[in-house]
Amino acid sequence: MGSSGNIQGRDGLCFFGKVSATISHDVKNVLAIINEEAGLLHDLSLMAAQGMELEPERLVKLAEKIQNQIKRGDSIIKNMNRFAHSVDVPECEIDLSETVSLVIALFTRMAAAKCVTVTLKEGEKVTAKCDPFSTEMLIARCLEVSMDSAGKDSEITVEVLMKNSEKVISVHGLEQDVAEKEFQAIEVLSKNANASVKMKTQDKILEIIF
Repeated sequence: MGSSGNIQGRDGLCFFGKVSATISHDVKNVLAIINEEAGLLHDLSLMAAQGMELEPERLVKLAEKIQNQIKRGDSIIKNMNRFAHSVDVPECEIDLSETVSLVIALFTRMAAAKCVTVTLKEGEKVTAKCDPFSTEMLIARCLEVSMDSAGKDSEITVEVLMKNSEKVISVHGLEQDVAEKEFQAIEVLSKNANASVKMKTQDKILEIIF
C-alpha cells in the first residue's frame, strides 16, 4: 500500500479489506437481483412463445428494475474506484464533504445493519491538505463509534464547516460515552491524517479538526 509511511500497515490493510468486502457483497446483491429479473423475463418469453399474451406494462417494469440495478452497480463501482485511488498519493488537497459523502456511501451496509441513518448536511465547500486514505479511515472510525454510541433506530448527522480558521467535520448523535480505549484509537488515526479529534459528550458531538 503505497499511500504514506505513516499509515499503520495492518490497520490500513484491515480497513481496505473491510471496505472491499462490503463492496463485493453489494455488487453480488446487484447481480443477484439482475439475474432474478432476467430469469423472470426468460420465463415470460417462453410462455409467450407458447401463446400466452404478454402485458407490455409488466415488461416495462422488468426493464426498469434491471436498469435501476445497473445504475446502482455503476454507482458502487465508481465509489470503489474513488476509494482505491485514495492510496495514490500520501498527501493532497481534498474536498472534505466529498470525502465524507464517499465514506458514508461505503458504509451504508454497516449503517443499515446497525439500524442507523447517517446523513451529510449540505454546506460550504471546505478543503484540507492531508493523506486521503488516512482521512477516510479516521472518518469511518468516527462514524462507526458514533453509530454504536447512538444505538438502534437513531440518526447520525455529519456537517463540514469552518470554525474560525479550523476546518471541522462534526459528527452529531452520540448518546452513550465512547470508551477511553476507543477514543485513544481514534486519536492515533487522527495523527496519521494530520488532524485532531474532540469529543463533546454534553453536546453529543465528535469533531475531526484540520
